[in-house]
Amino acid sequence: MAVLSADPLRAAPASRQFAVLLAAEGISMLGSRITFVALPWLVLTSTDSALLAGVAGLAEMLPYVLAGLIGGPIVDRVGPRPTAVAADTASVLAVAGIPILAIWQSTSLGVLLLLIALAGALRGFGDAAKRALLPRTIAAAGVSTERGTTLYDGVARASTLIGLPLAGLLIAAHGAETVLLYDAATFGAAAILIGGLVRVGAADAACEQGYGAALRNGFRHVRGDRLILGVMSLLFVTNMFDQAYATVFVPVWVREGPHGPAALGVVGTAFGLGAVAGNILFTVLAPRLPRRRTFAVCFFLGGPGPLLALAFTDRVWIVLTVAAISGALMSTVNPILLAAVYRRIPVHMHGRVISVLISVSWAGIPLGGVLGGWATDRLGLQTAALLAAIGYLAVTAATFVFPAWQALDRSETRKAVAPA
Repeated sequence: MAVLSADPLRAAPASRQFAVLLAAEGISMLGSRITFVALPWLVLTSTDSALLAGVAGLAEMLPYVLAGLIGGPIVDRVGPRPTAVAADTASVLAVAGIPILAIWQSTSLGVLLLLIALAGALRGFGDAAKRALLPRTIAAAGVSTERGTTLYDGVARASTLIGLPLAGLLIAAHGAETVLLYDAATFGAAAILIGGLVRVGAADAACEQGYGAALRNGFRHVRGDRLILGVMSLLFVTNMFDQAYATVFVPVWVREGPHGPAALGVVGTAFGLGAVAGNILFTVLAPRLPRRRTFAVCFFLGGPGPLLALAFTDRVWIVLTVAAISGALMSTVNPILLAAVYRRIPVHMHGRVISVLISVSWAGIPLGGVLGGWATDRLGLQTAALLAAIGYLAVTAATFVFPAWQALDRSETRKAVAPA
């Protein structure tokens, strides 16, 4: 696959490359948020099955997780920048093919799911590369790790704020099939920006191991770090519940209520408003807040809140209020985790270690949609949401109890494991 060269555009100065990466990620994330709404809605409305909507999420996210896992050593050897550009370029064709096939009435659901799986795998490679590229651009810009990860998370939150309601409006106006083409275009824009304006993120000379040895050392590094193990375990479970909420519970809530598809983005808008406001506030207050205590309290209160709202009330204003408060609280979680993890991983191992961390953490996402759909079909929306909220509360309480989480308040970098 051809990789876009940096020649067509002059590379940005080192101090501005972080801003270029944020812009590229913001555009790409905006398209992904639109697809996040459009894809399950397309399956739900065409099959009238919450379970099959969850299966579509599984078809996308399982390859995403696996590609991120096996792609780590490739990112370290090839370099995060060329890997990201190549993956985004290929994603343009894969994502654009989904609505093209969906328009053909004779296309089977199985064929459509295969293309969805391909798109998920390519996005997994691209996201693994961009996460390894992030700390390098932060360092080149001379920004602190905490400030850089907070700004990065702020871009993600803003993309959610804009993308989810925009998706609902676009689906209502043009249909889910057409809307997916916008996501394909955003991958192309991200590839051009990163390929043309970012210089950091070439292959690391320290990565001289074979593929198998590099992957094994990534696992060994993760296995020897109790904090990273705790992060993976916690996020595996909470991501599963979040996926069930976003791809099954909210669409079913919309379908069972008096709203049209434009309401799909309403809850996400409320969450996004709270998250952007919380992110701005946290950017200012982060250096003065205790990391572990802030993380534990915000995750414990903010994570299960929207699930409890769906379980106990059908009043829209309550659901939206809880979503906004949850967004503000949860805006602290990712910056704290990213800053702590990046400090604990040697630069030349970023690709393989972060890929292991993210892949295991996200492995709960493919299960979330399927389990959420099954529970909703069998138990009803309210009962399914309540059970998910109880599980969320149980796992986030661990951050108050286990001593491994005290490492969030420390700022050491672990040495790389000895080569296998």
